[in-house]
Amino acid sequence: MTTSAPLWKSKWLFILAAIGAAAGLGNLWRFPYMVYDNGGAAFIVAYLVCLLVFVIPLVTLETAWGQLERKEIVSALGAKAGWFGRFIGWMIVLTVAGIAGYYLTVIGWSVNFLYHSPMLAWGENAQEFFFTNILNFHEDPFSFGGFSTPILVGLVISYLTVYFSIFKGITSISHVIKWTVPLPFILLLVLFLNSLTLPGSTEGFKFLILPDWSKLSDPEVWRAAAGQSFFSANIGFGLIIMYAGFNHEKTNIAQAAFIVSIGNVLVSVLAALAIFGTLGYTAAQQGIALTEVVASGPTLAFVAFPNALYTLPFARELFATLFFLTVFTLAIDSAFAIIEIVATTVRNEFKEIYKKISHEVFMIIMCVILFFWSLAFAGRNGLLRLDVFDHLLVEHVVFWFLIPEFVILAWITPVDKLRKYINQVSRMHIGKWFNVLVKFLVPVLLAAMYIPAISGEFTKPYGDYPVEFLKQWMMYPAIVIIVASALLAFRSHRKARAVK
Repeated sequence: MTTSAPLWKSKWLFILAAIGAAAGLGNLWRFPYMVYDNGGAAFIVAYLVCLLVFVIPLVTLETAWGQLERKEIVSALGAKAGWFGRFIGWMIVLTVAGIAGYYLTVIGWSVNFLYHSPMLAWGENAQEFFFTNILNFHEDPFSFGGFSTPILVGLVISYLTVYFSIFKGITSISHVIKWTVPLPFILLLVLFLNSLTLPGSTEGFKFLILPDWSKLSDPEVWRAAAGQSFFSANIGFGLIIMYAGFNHEKTNIAQAAFIVSIGNVLVSVLAALAIFGTLGYTAAQQGIALTEVVASGPTLAFVAFPNALYTLPFARELFATLFFLTVFTLAIDSAFAIIEIVATTVRNEFKEIYKKISHEVFMIIMCVILFFWSLAFAGRNGLLRLDVFDHLLVEHVVFWFLIPEFVILAWITPVDKLRKYINQVSRMHIGKWFNVLVKFLVPVLLAAMYIPAISGEFTKPYGDYPVEFLKQWMMYPAIVIIVASALLAFRSHRKARAVK
């Protein structure tokens, strides 16, 4: 990324791209369950407070930094903090590359369900269909067990879709996101409106709308709300910084960041309403409590909701197709950003190689490398690997770079410079409270979110997995990420000093 790089033709393209990067599978399967499990509307209140106090200011900060610096994350952090900044930058990029491996695998699952939706192939038992027909799952964590053919096919389709969407950088991305970002809003709205017509749906809505105000006195609810609001916006991963680097220098930062943040929240709320309205109907039809049909994580999207769709009184095939098209488009927009940030960094840090090939060939190479990494999660025990590796990255590694990243942003950049730049190009004036927030409150919040996670690892092994399996997919990958980041940072730092 350089000052001569192509720019977004409109600020709305940046907004669409940033919403697409932020709004993903977590909005669809994590947010609804967290609302249900943490006091309904009371959790939403806590979530909105965190949105206003932390998320919108930090999205504004990252947008400003990207728009001002116009560098990929390794160079941007390295310019401020030398080798250590580049080390943190590479840790971010390698973490994002790690996420790409299993994220595209999950998109492959959605491709399979989308294909089978017109026939409702899962019938009354989506769990058996998912675990047997799609995953070909077995529970031995130490036996790969061969590949699942449906997942391989889904992976190929997913990577081809990503490649032909990003192979020309923001030029091709601009054409795709005009359709793929608005589409989930429309589809979720249709699913929500349909749920309003279903008898019993109000029981599902009650779990979301009726508040348990006592939950607001529980620190864990606030920690959950902060974590969900923070990570749902993809703060700290360099995605917003990267996309903002293609903005015009006079783009209204405060306005763009506000719209991106609200758009991301709107996806979460629409998903929660559509899902719980439909699950409420299913529970009423079967004469059971809602708690018996609710699930979290992938099970919600690929088991609980498909089962609910099968019970619909009419147009079941249509609404199943709409739902899995929603899953696919939500996930694929995030995949664009995930792979683009890895490619942008590699392209800029290894220019001597990039100059020898065309950009299209370079993107093919990047997608092929990541495809082979995704194969690690395409085996019969891939779901177990995915679960543990995701836990490592999202619950631990993310915090290892988030806190120092924001220290660099706040104290070394410094944040006051960014605040003044925001005020220059925005109609909204941001006061000095912004400095205090980023310098002091954000690091404290991140530490408060991480301490319970790290302390839990010492009291009980994650997921009751065998210790050796946790070493293979948590300890060893963590060591690889740290060592590789350090070595790549030394190379980048030495190269930067040689240029000077």
